[in-house]
Amino acid sequence: MGWDPTVYTIVGVAAAGLFFLIGFAGWKHRSEPDAKAFLGLITALGGWLFCYAVGLGFTTLDAQLVWQRSGLAIGGLVPALWFLFAIQYTNRGEWLTEPVRVLLIADPLVFGLLTLTNPVHELVWTDATLVVEGSLHAVEFAFGPAYLLHLAFTYVVTPIGFGLLALAVVRSTLYRTQAGLLVVGAIPPLIANTAFTLGVEPGGLPPLDYTAFAFVITAPCFGLALFRFDLLERVPVARRRIIADADDGFVVLNEDEHVVTANPAAERLLGGVIEGRPIGEQFPTDEFDLDGIEGTTLTAVVDGQQRVYDVTCSTLSDYHGRIVGYVLRCRDVTDRHTYEQRLKVANRVLRHDLRNRMNIITGWADELATHESEDVRNAGQQITTTADELMQLGEQVRLLVETADYVGQTAEVVDLGAHVTPLVERVRNANPSVTIETDLVVGAKVRIPHAKLLTISVQSLLQNAIDHNDADRPHVRVTVDPASGPDDYTRLRIADNGPGIPDAELEMLRQEDETPLKHGSGIGLWLAHWTVTSAGGTISFEENEPRGSVVTLGLQPGD
Repeated sequence: MGWDPTVYTIVGVAAAGLFFLIGFAGWKHRSEPDAKAFLGLITALGGWLFCYAVGLGFTTLDAQLVWQRSGLAIGGLVPALWFLFAIQYTNRGEWLTEPVRVLLIADPLVFGLLTLTNPVHELVWTDATLVVEGSLHAVEFAFGPAYLLHLAFTYVVTPIGFGLLALAVVRSTLYRTQAGLLVVGAIPPLIANTAFTLGVEPGGLPPLDYTAFAFVITAPCFGLALFRFDLLERVPVARRRIIADADDGFVVLNEDEHVVTANPAAERLLGGVIEGRPIGEQFPTDEFDLDGIEGTTLTAVVDGQQRVYDVTCSTLSDYHGRIVGYVLRCRDVTDRHTYEQRLKVANRVLRHDLRNRMNIITGWADELATHESEDVRNAGQQITTTADELMQLGEQVRLLVETADYVGQTAEVVDLGAHVTPLVERVRNANPSVTIETDLVVGAKVRIPHAKLLTISVQSLLQNAIDHNDADRPHVRVTVDPASGPDDYTRLRIADNGPGIPDAELEMLRQEDETPLKHGSGIGLWLAHWTVTSAGGTISFEENEPRGSVVTLGLQPGD
């Protein structure tokens, strides 16, 4: 049994090596939805070509048949894998019904077993002869019924897969380059196999089955699709962003603003299957403008209920940076929208209704303050004090609601010392019995979403340090320590000589929770905590010496 490799063997083995290289490079993407079918196809093509090319180097019929049987058995996987890849690539999973799945498994499995055991039954080929032309030795088969059935299966599923990819080239720029390379790579082996089946012999060339050698063109095309055009990364670019079970709606558009695909949530929102249609005709707005859709709010009736969605738009680009499509995300914010509406109503009640009624109560309490009875006068004073506390509490809640409007805004840079100085002066003037010292460094800049957040947190802490201070001579000290480096915080410290912050209050702040059985005495500390942490900063609490508390705000340094 001699082995005398010819140029056909060398070319075939080299092309098979390229297929194996493509499969090896694509292995890291094996978790992608289309990767398994693609990698299986690449491996089967390489195995088929390798066995066929190596077999051509043998000079005896028996030796060649060993390799040709193996090559045919492996090659029998190609049509099914090609069809499966085309189905997954074009997102037509609904075509994979139970009968189709059974057929895709049964044909390559049965054909492979029959090929490997052909000497027993001769169903795949009935006769095989060795044809010699120069230094080339090739096997010529007289095929049997099993091969013809497999051929019929091949000529059904292969053109369908080819057509799906061609349709992707025509219909969408999103997949055009990738799908185009796959189509171009599939044409040569399809033509070569058709010619071999019909008995058409190429002029001037030996009478071989050139199907496997046609993959010499297929390999570079598939390699370009993988390495140059991110086949296994960009094929599922839409599917990675579209989660079928997501509550949010996702719509992928091509550059002409036609729908490429959409998840079920988007179809419910937009009224059904919308693939292939212009998004402007489906979107439930009076006038659709893709350039201005980012950040808009959409209200629609879905499944018999009114829902509210925030709409965002992302672009999809090819390796040149050219825009080839868009992804619209409709985020269901109905619960948040409802909460915000009720919060605004509550804020209005606190700002107007509660204050007005407290003013009435205070007015009547002032009347009681002039009563001749000392007990009545004391009761009037208590009512006035309690009313003032309620109005102060209402003001804190109003500020709490107001902070929600500033969170998430584009950060601005504020000079911490310059910003805090007038706040301290206002508090000092309003509380002449309290000694307030400062060491405020001007020029220490911090980055926060909105300056009002800083105002609210500092005012809350200063007022808290004063209102709860039971010392004979209340004292508050406010200092600023600039950041020592880009990874450090600029720190604002507010120290007092009061009774200190109760451990129960600090524990609730650390847990960020309150319960009906365990709650704080107010929301001043909560205001400071939420406003500072929402700005990406920190808040910490220490005991002051010899008495009192030190609250430290750590804020991100600005430019």
